[in-house]
Amino acid sequence: EQTVGATYAVGGFTVGYQWSQENKKVHNGISEYNNDMWGVSFNVNDDLTVSYANAESTQATSLAAGSDVTLEVDSIQLAYTMGGASFRIAESTVDNAKYATGAANSMDGTTISLALAF
Repeated sequence: EQTVGATYAVGGFTVGYQWSQENKKVHNGISEYNNDMWGVSFNVNDDLTVSYANAESTQATSLAAGSDVTLEVDSIQLAYTMGGASFRIAESTVDNAKYATGAANSMDGTTISLALAF
């Protein structure tokens, strides 16, 4: 397994990238996973942050040529913090979930979170 990643921040922006690869040595027809992930965030002010992330993971197989499947996730998030309260929302889309193609393997989801600290 190999992983390389980096982040860079300037002003209110932060950008990050990570690449990883896992060699399965042909276990159940799967030879490796190749992953690319990146994200960017912007601190609008001390309380509000907006961010976007993308991840792609390709499952390489030892089966017929062209049988590799790429799972892709896109997500946009918003976080607002004031004192001990945090409100967060994320809108995410997944294509080819479980490394399977077809409409049944594409999903959208919204996550809403409210955290209170006393």
